[in-house]
This record gives sequence, C-alpha cells and structure tokens, in this order.
Amino acid sequence: MKKQLLFILLSSGIIQFTSAQVYKKGNMSLFFGVGASNALANTLSSVGEGASNTFGPYIIGYQYHLTDKLTIGLAYTSQSASTGKVTIDNGTDNVSFKTNFNFSTFLSQLNYSWYDNENQAFVLYSGLSAGTFILNAELEILSGNKELAIINSDISEGLAYQITAIGFKGRFTKTSKLGAFAELGYGYNGLFNGGIQYTF
Repeated sequence: MKKQLLFILLSSGIIQFTSAQVYKKGNMSLFFGVGASNALANTLSSVGEGASNTFGPYIIGYQYHLTDKLTIGLAYTSQSASTGKVTIDNGTDNVSFKTNFNFSTFLSQLNYSWYDNENQAFVLYSGLSAGTFILNAELEILSGNKELAIINSDISEGLAYQITAIGFKGRFTKTSKLGAFAELGYGYNGLFNGGIQYTF
C-alpha cells in the first residue's frame, strides 16, 4: 500500500512539473510517407523481383511542446505491401501465391527546434524516435495446392527507430490552426514524410 501511495505521489509530481513547463500547445498530425520501412523493405527484397507493391506509410501523430526548443510526441504508422507472384513446383504438384504484409510501428518522439519564428508560424527541427514494430504476413493463394505455400518472412516484431535529419512545419497563416509539414530522414517510417498538422 505504501509503495502504491508513493508511486501515485511521484506520478502526480511529475505530471505537475511537466504541466508547469508547457511552452506551446499540442499538435495533432496526419501525414503520408514515401519509402518502405526497413523491416518491410528487407522482407520484400528477399523474395525477388516484383515485390515492391507498397502503400504508405500512413502516419498519425501527436506532439507536445515542453520548452521553446524541445517537443515530445507519439506516432502510429500503418503500411501495407505485397510480394510479386511466387510459384513453387513439387513434382507434379505446384502452387502460385502472393504474400500480403501489414506493418505497424509505435514510436516515441523527441524533436529539437533549430529555428522558429513568432507564434511558430515556421519551425525547423531534427529528431529521434524509438519504439516497436509489428509485421503480419498473410498468404493469398492464386492457384494450386495451398499446402505448399510458405510465408516469405520470419520477422514478426522488433525494435523500431526513425531519425529525422531535417523537418519543417508551419501554419498556413499566423492565426490558422491548420498547417503543413515535411520531414526527411531514415528508419521505420520511410525516407520522406509530409502532411497536414492541426494545432489545438
């Protein structure tokens, strides 16, 4: 009981300290990325040509300003892809199939602002993100004996990261809650991401 009370008191203190340090409002972001994640790209490259039918990533995120320079946040990524047609022959028996992948990441973010003007109408920043990924693979049988088909991936989950080399975000007008942003980086959210931002 004493440990539970101590935990509650410490948590309350951290929340109050964090609240006291708030600099700006939060930002909810919706955006579309280009470039398959590392795990998905590696999986697709292992099954040969015609294996780059990739969609996304589609990302939703939330960022919260702790100071005028530091921003913390969370991001969820969803991405799908499928291999090309794969055929396996086993004597007189054979199967043709595709493997469909659904890829998700959950990342915690820390961004540092190099430059921002009044009311954060324009911000330049870099950042690091770390978390976990989940990769689900499902067989799509095109013809033949489905018992011969095999999943083209032995990866199911693991650690994920994203390095944002440079990013910018800005509001459409100084008083607008809507804005846009773009990021150039490397990791599990792809190479380039851009989209819409809403400040509240």
